[in-house]
Amino acid sequence: MTRFSAKLFQEIIKSKNKNGNVVFSPFAVHAMLALIYRASEGETLSEVQRVGEFNQHCFFVALDFERLIKFKEHLQSARLYTRPRVLYNRNLGPVNSRYDEFSKFYFDIATKSVDMDSGREYVKLVTFWTKGFNISSEMQVILVNEVEFRGLWKHNFERIKTRKSKFHPANGKTINVAMMHNHEVYGLADLPELDATALELPFNDSATSMLILLANQLDGLANLEQQLAQPEFDLNRIANRLHRQSVTVSLPKFSAFSDIDMTDALKMLGLRQMFTDSSKVTKLLEQTVRVDKILHRAYIDVSELGTVDSNFSGPVYERSLPANSKEFVANRPFVFAIRTPNSVLLMGQVKIPWIL
Repeated sequence: MTRFSAKLFQEIIKSKNKNGNVVFSPFAVHAMLALIYRASEGETLSEVQRVGEFNQHCFFVALDFERLIKFKEHLQSARLYTRPRVLYNRNLGPVNSRYDEFSKFYFDIATKSVDMDSGREYVKLVTFWTKGFNISSEMQVILVNEVEFRGLWKHNFERIKTRKSKFHPANGKTINVAMMHNHEVYGLADLPELDATALELPFNDSATSMLILLANQLDGLANLEQQLAQPEFDLNRIANRLHRQSVTVSLPKFSAFSDIDMTDALKMLGLRQMFTDSSKVTKLLEQTVRVDKILHRAYIDVSELGTVDSNFSGPVYERSLPANSKEFVANRPFVFAIRTPNSVLLMGQVKIPWIL
């Protein structure tokens, strides 16, 4: 999943607003591909296998996702909220009952027939049609997912220490942002070959953390993102280089919200046939169908207590400051990934934090 995450991240940041924040869930998109992997044959199956980097039979891939989905549902104070759906044109006939059972059991993904001629119906099902995704009565299958992550930090940032600080966006200007501060024992790693530094902020759940990758240079984000596409900079390999030590952290409060049509990004990675009339998605319905769109919405809001609603109220404790702390000051654009040892739940870039 980490290799798939890095490749998809590269394609997404090419197409999104160059001056805005971006967030998406590799886990959610990967699960959709795994589901199509099971429903396909021929060249379509081969393309899904290559792009998704699935090196096992589709049944064992499904078992892996079943474990991951059950795992994320039992996290203590961190939660990935997902709303995946497979929408198909009801004029094409009924869903394949065996596929429908498979989808619900292994992926917890609902399959629903939709009257593509009735705009009123799919607007209710997919709240972000209004963002400009064009729908027509000729469409056959649309994959949709909405994702939000919420979690509490293992070590809260103290609100009384959040203050106005300088931040340097990629455009060369300087802005004032809400900068949080903390002094704790965190995982930290120097990455000279990336000309960057990595910091791991754990959530109040030992298996989930936010990995932040910060270029050492003010204008180094683009080079960092390009390097992350290389196999040797797999997120798991980077995480394995972290060393726990006393760190003085300065991190801006930030939000990221993205509505993304994943179709073009996945085509650029080599997933093409299933979006055409030559599609071999043969097991979803009682007839062969093509997938017209893969639509994705993701959201995250990061503050002193974690990735929770900014109005959330909770305890904040004073702490003594550890001596001899190293410094990690995120006063320039950075990449972040919310991950477990086996999955990348969210990934994105922050170019503009909360402005004060």
